[in-house]
Amino acid sequence: MSTLQVRNLPDELHARLGERAQRLGMSRSEYVTRVLRDDLMRPLIDDWAASVRVSGPARPIDVVGVLDDVRVEYDPNA
Repeated sequence: MSTLQVRNLPDELHARLGERAQRLGMSRSEYVTRVLRDDLMRPLIDDWAASVRVSGPARPIDVVGVLDDVRVEYDPNA
């Protein structure tokens, strides 16, 4: 297993990491590892957008029709 050193970590952030880890019953190191793992499981927005574009053109949305439907739901007497 590797080691990571984070330099110039603001004191407030260090304290908040410790508080959050303690609330979850884990060490600061375990918590930071969990946060990093969770973050790296998500795609970057550019990668996600590219994958959506590859899947085909977006379906057209009838914005006016949707707004009309919402208005009726909000005020059926209008």
